[in-house]
Amino acid sequence: MEQRHIDSITSRLEDVYLHGCAHITDAELYYWYDKKRISVEPYRDLEARWQLISKGEKGPLMKVEGRSGIFLFAKETVEQVYNSIAKYE
Repeated sequence: MEQRHIDSITSRLEDVYLHGCAHITDAELYYWYDKKRISVEPYRDLEARWQLISKGEKGPLMKVEGRSGIFLFAKETVEQVYNSIAKYE
């Protein structure tokens, strides 16, 4: 993997850590990991890099598929919408 791709991945994971979420397109995953089909390897790599960046403080890296890619977020930051509503009533 090229250094510029590592830098891009690190930047997205830092966005998750600092801002709560990030989006990676399918095209970016294919390009960065030089794959024609995404297998378990890129996801293992993302999780390993996430653990280094987050130092395990925010739980495992989570994903939701959408908008031709994946939205990434930390498990510790997820909350059910209904629970959010109850806090404000």
